Amino acid sequence: MSSSAGYGWSYVDQEAERRRQLRARLAAEAQRAENLRRAEARRAELRARLGELNEQAQGLRGEAGQLRRAYRTARVTVETVTVGAGADEAELTRAVERARAANARAAQELAEAVQEVWSAVLPEAVAEPERSRPSRAEERRSAGEVKAAAAAEAEAEALAERARAEQADRVERVRSGALVEAQAVLDRDVPRCDPADLERVAGLVRALRAAATVPEVRATLTDLAALVQHSVGRRARDEERAELCAALTELVQEAEPDERDRLLADLAAAEDPAFLRPAVEAAVARADARRNRVPVAAALAEVLRGRDYLVGEDFEDLLAAEGEVVVPFGDPDPGGAAAAGGGQVEGFEDGGEPPAAGYGLRLVLAPDRATLSTAVVRREDAGTGDAWQDEEQDESVQQWFCEEQLPAIEEGVRLQGVRLERTSAMAPGAMAAGTVPGGSWPQPPSAATPRRRGSRSKRSGATGTAAVRKPQERGRER
Repeated sequence: MSSSAGYGWSYVDQEAERRRQLRARLAAEAQRAENLRRAEARRAELRARLGELNEQAQGLRGEAGQLRRAYRTARVTVETVTVGAGADEAELTRAVERARAANARAAQELAEAVQEVWSAVLPEAVAEPERSRPSRAEERRSAGEVKAAAAAEAEAEALAERARAEQADRVERVRSGALVEAQAVLDRDVPRCDPADLERVAGLVRALRAAATVPEVRATLTDLAALVQHSVGRRARDEERAELCAALTELVQEAEPDERDRLLADLAAAEDPAFLRPAVEAAVARADARRNRVPVAAALAEVLRGRDYLVGEDFEDLLAAEGEVVVPFGDPDPGGAAAAGGGQVEGFEDGGEPPAAGYGLRLVLAPDRATLSTAVVRREDAGTGDAWQDEEQDESVQQWFCEEQLPAIEEGVRLQGVRLERTSAMAPGAMAAGTVPGGSWPQPPSAATPRRRGSRSKRSGATGTAAVRKPQERGRER
């Protein structure tokens, strides 16, 4: 039990929170739709590129046909690549790459055919220079040397040819395996790549097909896999960040204007909005705390009125706006049943009367945090003049409040929809009650309007104020 207590509170307007979450979800969905629109634009771009490559293939096919008809050259096959109307980005990307490779291959074959034609039509004339005729002895000697040199050269050439063939065969095997592995990577990951990287991906595929050594094949395959992995990760992060930015941009509209404007500028400039999520949520929480002070003050007023505390007309406004009010307990009835030891006093429902006059409850709502503190306070002129007796009287009233009043107040506030979590407490008698100047103490209702047990007290006005603005002296409380 405690003579003063501190609480963390939370109040959720279920409908407002539902609308807020819905707006954030709609913003994220809108960004996702924008991402899909960009993907559709990318598919249209790929279709256009495929059309250009097929037109290029048609031109190559015409040139090859003319050359064959004129010079009877070997047939050059030019492939036209087509896809279905519902092809996705991955299929279109593969089709573009296949069409580009087919055109490159056909262009190479056509160039070789043209070279063969020119070689046949315009043979190079090679003139043999005149040389002096050697003597018979020189001819015999040189013939043996030439024969030995030719044999050695032929053997060396054969060995070199075998080595080249083995090397070419090894390179071909490694390259074929690398192309299969690369195709698997492309089939799986190209649809998720950043469109800006697809040209570089295609360039690495071409380099892989043209690689002439095993180290070059392996290095190119490694570069291709790394590029695809990096591109997929970057695109996923960019889309996720765009959706998060859209959701946070919508959420920050709930913050206070100065914080909202600053955070909107930060979000617009941020590379990764995830770092701003805590700041946005904290700003919205502060704004919620300020907005929710009104329903929290109303809940406290309802509970205290229900227990017949002297709650004035301006209680809710003062507590919500200025964050602090004092509510008198009311004075004990010297002629009532409680004074005679015979039960409850009118005006203190289910809790008896306070043991002494001139005491009340101070409530403080923090301005920028969802915290509430309560403390028993005493009117400055209500003391006995004896410090020892005042301490005993303070402890007696604090004990009465924490045992007979505070639990019911906490439960009543929770029933009003405000979650309370006690964060601090001070035992009765641990500290003297704080004092409030007599001139700032709320006035009780007039004698002309007696209060009945169980009835709601009239608010301030003709009967006086039941809440006090910023007392000059405050008791220590947590």
